[in-house]
Amino acid sequence: MVNIVIVATANYLWGAAVTVRSALETCSTTLNAYVISVDLSPDDKKRLSESWQTPNLGIIQFIDFDLGQVDKLRSTLLVKSKSPYARFFIPEYLADVSRCIYLDTDLIVCSDLLGLQVFDLQGKSSACVIDGGIDTPEQQQRLRDKLKLQHPQKYFNSGVIVMDLDAWRRHHIQSKALTIAQENYDLLDQMDQDALNIVLEDDWVILDPKWNTSKGRADVNFSDGIIHFLGKVKPWHADYAANFQDRWFALLDRTAFSGQRPVKLMGIGAAYRKFVRSIPTLEMVKGKLRRLLRSA
Repeated sequence: MVNIVIVATANYLWGAAVTVRSALETCSTTLNAYVISVDLSPDDKKRLSESWQTPNLGIIQFIDFDLGQVDKLRSTLLVKSKSPYARFFIPEYLADVSRCIYLDTDLIVCSDLLGLQVFDLQGKSSACVIDGGIDTPEQQQRLRDKLKLQHPQKYFNSGVIVMDLDAWRRHHIQSKALTIAQENYDLLDQMDQDALNIVLEDDWVILDPKWNTSKGRADVNFSDGIIHFLGKVKPWHADYAANFQDRWFALLDRTAFSGQRPVKLMGIGAAYRKFVRSIPTLEMVKGKLRRLLRSA
């Protein structure tokens, strides 16, 4: 049996449908889907449930999440929503589950997740893939100076995490991550991912990169592992212009959202959409000014 957990928002509704559908279609055993719902309507939940009706589906459980619980934590221009912090609460919400696989909702699962469900964690609490964007001098300096990581070359991407939930509860990882995220507000450029790397330092096992491969690094015939659509623009956006979009929509067409496509905007409309993505919130502006004043 495989247990997966996602954090689902209305903006990523199609992404959630595809991520779980792809996991179900490639899984050789029963798969249980736990959905931490940030702002899903009853109809959203119904359509997601309809999207995942495969012979190997186990249970689907929706767990409503109040963003007020993470109101004091940082968001960034890349990820304006604070919904990713909801993954901190997985040990609490899945109190009767010993192990799960957390998945972001911008993925295509191409391989059987049973291999991750039974992966040998070697006594550690988690298993993840090393982030592909940390090899620049600037990033290594950030990880050393800001996050104080002893081994900055060992920094994981949090889009796929194998979690020993008993260990997370035993080591109080949830409360530690929340404390780190609040006390280091101005230092966490990668939000929850930075906080988890601090808390889990030396407490995670390295997974094969295939289990969290960015769309830019995956071969066109990629079929063994997980494709991650990193970046602001996702396959369900009208201005997406990278690879794997056909494969992604083929999966969408096997869900309750079959045939739906993004509305393509031209001229002023397209420019406005791009402009909106680049506008920081007032909270972000205040934080930026505070950091500039501090550095000055």
